[in-house]
Amino acid sequence: MRLLRPLLCCALLLACGSASASAEVGIATLADAGSRVLRGATWYKLVPGTRLEEGDIVEAGERAQVQIESTAGSAANIVGPGTLHIVRATGQNVPATLSLQQAWLKAVAKPPGVRIHTPQADVVHTDGVVVIRTAAAPELFVESGTVRLIELAANGSEASAHDVKGGEHWSRSAAGVYSAAPRAPKAFVDAMPRHYYDSLPSLGAKFKTKPPLAVDRDVTYAEAEPWLAGRDRAAFEKRFASRLRDPVFRKAVEPNVARYPSWDRMLHPEKYAPKPVPVQ
Repeated sequence: MRLLRPLLCCALLLACGSASASAEVGIATLADAGSRVLRGATWYKLVPGTRLEEGDIVEAGERAQVQIESTAGSAANIVGPGTLHIVRATGQNVPATLSLQQAWLKAVAKPPGVRIHTPQADVVHTDGVVVIRTAAAPELFVESGTVRLIELAANGSEASAHDVKGGEHWSRSAAGVYSAAPRAPKAFVDAMPRHYYDSLPSLGAKFKTKPPLAVDRDVTYAEAEPWLAGRDRAAFEKRFASRLRDPVFRKAVEPNVARYPSWDRMLHPEKYAPKPVPVQ
């Protein structure tokens, strides 16, 4: 057991040592009290003017709103409780990718557009305005423009795709079937955040200086687990590996360690050691 600590430290250095600074992709122009941003494995308090980077996860609390305005001219406004992950770009002049969990979202897209991951589908939006509600029965309303709704199979691969026109409302039933309506139903409109009735304000030009980031605390396993279970699980396994130094985090991981192969190797290297050759 004495060997475990140095082996774990070496493994963590290898897992985390390749991380590099990420590019700034936008500004948080609205951030209600209690909003946070997860950068790496650390939560920071989110205030208006905070510059956001690829890989950041923005969290809005109950009924709180956060608005992000990108350097490309697009904007995303979420209302919690929920989170929005700014996924690392895969190239230049490709749609920015945002991963949404448990929140309302109003997005204004400018070319090259935005691709929005939700647990049940992807929404590809080049130019226009869309409102999304992620819930047990997710819903989508296209205020203007046209979007591509791509259903996801149980394994996360792309399945059926639909072109959704401006003014249409699409919803997913409990059976997993999507249906379209020519307008948003009253129940959807009544539940929608009131400020979504209006155009999103453009506020980015107001923020000439960067406010300092104030540390809140490190991410817990309970907070990390939804991302570790999602479609980008391998990236998050590497991202949160540094938290294995914390005994409390490690203890929470142990009952589920088989889900995370690289962590299992770090925590239990003896399981993966070469078998001794039998003496003849």
